[in-house]
Amino acid sequence: MSKPIGVRIDDRQEEIWNKFKSFVEEKYGKKHTVLGNELVKALELYLELYEKADKSKMDFQTHLIKKRAGDLEVKSLKEISYDLLNTLVTTRGYIETLRDEIKDDELRLKLERVRQSVIKAQRMIQDRIENIG
Repeated sequence: MSKPIGVRIDDRQEEIWNKFKSFVEEKYGKKHTVLGNELVKALELYLELYEKADKSKMDFQTHLIKKRAGDLEVKSLKEISYDLLNTLVTTRGYIETLRDEIKDDELRLKLERVRQSVIKAQRMIQDRIENIG
């Protein structure tokens, strides 16, 4: 059972709220019963990305050097790992959205296997980030 919650949106943020509501309505053809679910998914992704970004403030010495256009570009292994982690988190969000829309049980099962693989890869990257040092 759902329950209503209330928040105040500053005039400066009203445009993004309206954009989000329009996105949900375009995606589902309605807002009723789905707006809250989509908002929770967005908040979960935001919090997960924020937690990962907060941990990335620590500076590590491990670097990956790659050649590009005749010069060297030095990127930290941690930075590359966070790029990959953010991609996996975003992909997981897309997969979960698709899973909610698919009615065919066989397709949902296949998509769930893909989602589980993405979660496993996400955990591996998170462990790698924590062990860099």
